[in-house]
Amino acid sequence: MKKIVLFFLTALLAVFVITSCTKDCKMCKSVKIDNITQSTIDEGASSEYCDAALDEKENDEPYNDGSTTTKWVCE
Repeated sequence: MKKIVLFFLTALLAVFVITSCTKDCKMCKSVKIDNITQSTIDEGASSEYCDAALDEKENDEPYNDGSTTTKWVCE
């Protein structure tokens, strides 16, 4: 009986450790859009961002230079 209880406690601890170590990650790229036609002019290469770096990219305001807007797109 003690072995069964010990097994379930170990399994529960393992599940907790595995799920607590997961990161929130997404692939993000910069996208430049023409303000008149709303078409994509240029896309940067995708890179993976996690946790605080991902929050920074997702909360970054689009940059508008008059004829184009550059923004981060995360998937």
